Amino acid sequence: MHPLMLCIHMEKEKSLRLAFLAMSLGVAMKPVTPDQEGQTLGALCGLEPLKAKAPAVLVEEEMLVFAFLPDGTLDRLLPALRSAGLSVRLKAVLTPTNREWNCGQLYQELKGEAAAFDRKK
Repeated sequence: MHPLMLCIHMEKEKSLRLAFLAMSLGVAMKPVTPDQEGQTLGALCGLEPLKAKAPAVLVEEEMLVFAFLPDGTLDRLLPALRSAGLSVRLKAVLTPTNREWNCGQLYQELKGEAAAFDRKK
């Protein structure tokens, strides 16, 4: 599989800027449209077929999901995002567990983790 970054619930202009940055590091960017947010992350990353009709889910913030990145790529990509002013609070790496989740489930998990992190500050 090729290195991939899913852009979920993101404005078109920002996703285009992210695509350019990701491409410079050899990572393809795939925008996820609202009607695709009910698909599993595995399906969105090409690991399984997309469902004909996925349930509607609630995603209220932009998210990034990184998949199939070679060693060291994420360590270069995250600082590059910050340097370019492309801040995205909710980020995840595709795992065997979350590949079965849809975007709404991932959003709830990341939102909970972010809130817990904010409380510790």
